[in-house]
Amino acid sequence: MPLSPDEAADALRDISKTEQWSSTAYGYRMAAPHLILWGVVWAIGYGATAAKLRWDPLWLVLVLTGSLGSFWIGWRMSRGRAKKAFDWRFGATFVAVVLFISAVFVVMPPRTDAQIGAFFPILVALYYALIGIWTRGARMLIAGAALAILTLIGFLYLQSQFAMWMTIVGGGGLILGGLWLRSA
Repeated sequence: MPLSPDEAADALRDISKTEQWSSTAYGYRMAAPHLILWGVVWAIGYGATAAKLRWDPLWLVLVLTGSLGSFWIGWRMSRGRAKKAFDWRFGATFVAVVLFISAVFVVMPPRTDAQIGAFFPILVALYYALIGIWTRGARMLIAGAALAILTLIGFLYLQSQFAMWMTIVGGGGLILGGLWLRSA
């Protein structure tokens, strides 16, 4: 029995929805370990800041370790897929972001540690929100919005406990967000 045009159109819509859901779920699974890793990095960094541990290069060491960890996770995940040479755009994007952050700090230098402590989570929140918008990934958009809102709440209303707040909602939130993405 042949399909009617309406049945064929319905079937194509269902296929398209399934393809979009599958692509989104795959993206979530790829992003999840990165969120968990950076959640641990943030929990250690903000936790040390809250405990008033003064080891000046701590955040630099944590960011470098997190970055290397992210590259390693990405490399491990790509091993199962078709081999592809490293795309120069990843490196160029990293350089562009570092230059952007440097320029922002030249134009608007932070006056307090809390300003720096809030700037980076808000920048990351923007990144997650943009990924969510462009990939139709509602969970990424929600994670980005939650991170930005919670960071602003802590910055504006919990100044004296901001580092501990960010240990919990920044580090813990990224870890929970990664687990939530992984379950998709």
